[in-house]
Amino acid sequence: MVRMSALAAATLLALSTSAHADCLAEIQGIMQNHLNAGPYHATMESDMGGAKRVMEIDVILPSSFHMKAENMEAVMLKEGTWMKVNGKWMTMPGAISGAIEQNVKAGMANGMKNVTNAQCEGPQSIEGKTLNKYEMDSSSEVSGIKAHSRITMYTNDKGLPQIMIIDGEAMGHMTHMTQHITYDPSITISPPK
Repeated sequence: MVRMSALAAATLLALSTSAHADCLAEIQGIMQNHLNAGPYHATMESDMGGAKRVMEIDVILPSSFHMKAENMEAVMLKEGTWMKVNGKWMTMPGAISGAIEQNVKAGMANGMKNVTNAQCEGPQSIEGKTLNKYEMDSSSEVSGIKAHSRITMYTNDKGLPQIMIIDGEAMGHMTHMTQHITYDPSITISPPK
């Protein structure tokens, strides 16, 4: 009887390890789809210690971004970074553009390396839609700052992320962020005028 229980436990462990690996591979495929999907718009709502913020961002990977938030607007392109300060666009030093681009590239390259506890939960109802739900833990380090996050991701029937909910901690601060993603091939990003 004890042998049978040990065999059953070993079999369950092997099956769960295989299921975890399959789920992680599925999530990696989703992230690759996302990187190749073309331009997208994201609305990000964050709450960091009661400080709430909404940011709208257009993205053309790997290096073009147009971000807008209350009292802030920025454009980042390969050829430079601009910020709107007091209603006027200012060119940021090249070192800032290079550092931002380096962090984005590092994030894309290392994004899936530190994912653990992957769970593929299948179709779920959220915000009046049926989307596929995934959950995972992630850890990262950007500019020497370590962050740990619990990520809940919902994808559409094309295997593209639509909603991401991230509960993170960095430097002792907790952050809750909800991101809604819309893919739009008509998005363009150019230097401000």
